[in-house]
Amino acid sequence: MANNQESSNPESYLSLRQPSNEEDERFISGLNSSYEAAKLRSTSSDRSAKDFHSPVKFSWKDFWKTFIYENLPPVFLSPLAAIIMESSLSRAWHVIQNRGLCSISLAHRPLATIILSWLIIYPASWALTIGVFLAVFSETDALQNIDRFQIILAYLLLVMRRLIISVKYAYFREEDLERLCLPAPNWDEDKTNRRLVAGWVEPTKYPGLIEDELTCSMDENDICLQGIPLELDHSTANQLTSEESSSLFPANTNATQSQQIASGFLLYSIIKSVYEKDFGSSFRFIIYPCMLAIPATPFLVRAYYDVSLFGITAAEKLISFASILGFMLGFQMLFFGVICAIDFERRFQTAKKLGDLVQYPGITIASIFTTSRNPEANKRHVFIDLQKRANVFSWMNARKVLRSFGEAFYLRIQAYTSILIFYSLFCIAILNLIVWTEMRHHISTIYVIVAIITIISGISLFAIYKAIKLQSLSAEHRDFVRNQLFIIEEEIWELKLANADQERITDLQSAKALLEQVDESINYKELIYKPTAILGYAANNGIIGSILGLVLTGCLFAIQGFVSTGITYDAMGWFNF
Repeated sequence: MANNQESSNPESYLSLRQPSNEEDERFISGLNSSYEAAKLRSTSSDRSAKDFHSPVKFSWKDFWKTFIYENLPPVFLSPLAAIIMESSLSRAWHVIQNRGLCSISLAHRPLATIILSWLIIYPASWALTIGVFLAVFSETDALQNIDRFQIILAYLLLVMRRLIISVKYAYFREEDLERLCLPAPNWDEDKTNRRLVAGWVEPTKYPGLIEDELTCSMDENDICLQGIPLELDHSTANQLTSEESSSLFPANTNATQSQQIASGFLLYSIIKSVYEKDFGSSFRFIIYPCMLAIPATPFLVRAYYDVSLFGITAAEKLISFASILGFMLGFQMLFFGVICAIDFERRFQTAKKLGDLVQYPGITIASIFTTSRNPEANKRHVFIDLQKRANVFSWMNARKVLRSFGEAFYLRIQAYTSILIFYSLFCIAILNLIVWTEMRHHISTIYVIVAIITIISGISLFAIYKAIKLQSLSAEHRDFVRNQLFIIEEEIWELKLANADQERITDLQSAKALLEQVDESINYKELIYKPTAILGYAANNGIIGSILGLVLTGCLFAIQGFVSTGITYDAMGWFNF
């Protein structure tokens, strides 16, 4: 039975291969068994193994290269660094344009982006660099009306942002990094937006993005899910077949028979049902006030103490202006934190749906196909019976693919969460440095540090909480699998005592043997080898307790310093020596 699907393949932006249903069907038609679909590279005869996407790995070379590009002043020094570090002037030119180091080419970037760069991004970077240079190397007497710590905090915020950008490029695929060095249209702004976590917040705005990431995930795991069928009851299979899907992931393929659907079709539908939701709207009423709070805090405090807001001399005004620009960039750090929380939550939702499929009675069709017009969608459930060996094989392979879906983004958000935590800890260290060494400062600096610690730490801990939820799901699913093994073992024993049909016993024994492998795979890969990690440690209650303990201990230590040193402030809010 033909299912409804898009008339043509969604546009793909992958660099190594352009996936298509026709290519998949040719591959599937050559398979003799579903296990061959789990050996994609060795079974595929018409394509080289190099044409498939490999797992994403962190590149220290590209990290440090990007870190140099980002920290040198744009337009002046960063393009010069690109000329030195790239192998040719031609490659350097395209790197400069594609990375925005000196945007002037309309072939690489639209006019609006170029104007924005020259009016806001470049001047802000120059101002912060000059401001922190003046603050550090100027004589104290020349900067009597401003607090140097504020420009240091603002510049450190900018460094954290640049660190995040460096991590982004470090997790780029090799083929994408190569295309960044080639002339347009090998790379353009749309491709850049598709690789940004900001674009990943709403992937449905970029047609083909979900399909591309699912294709990459299958390649990474050496699996073609469309060649691995799932067995369902007849009526459920027929109803699922009638639902709409991407042409790349139809319900029926050359590998499916009656009462079967392709596991790739079901996994794609689950992912799409979660990722098409707007998770960000609920955060807007929190994020925007927080974004304004950090740059507004020093102004409000200085106004309360009737202190000149921007200083008196030209150098003081420049430093103050640069500080505000740096704090305004803080909204991006907050945005990154929210994105991390959103992505952890989406991954939790998709993994939970996949886990609920094997727990009776399963999940409703309406929860997978949110736009279904079938009146039975809210009543009928999809249930995958793990007492069937074919379903165990399909479900575990779908789980492996889902675990690494959008892996480049997944690895980046783990790193971003860690960077946010480090920034909070840096601010706590600066607060203690000010207090215990009794360095000259204005009280507005204390207020802004407290605001940063509260907001950034709060968002970071919230993201960690979402990561813990995701990681704990692996343990829950493993517990379910072990319970299934326990029940199947008892059922096999009772069937043997009753001299039941040997075929049923053989089916249960084969399903049990495969479930034992599932149990070991979940334990090793998801709980030991590649767990969801924060600061390099598996996300669990211990890690959030440790981080919260560091933050609270640092703050309490600073409070003790205030009490012990007896810090007081004059009528203008300046620390009394």
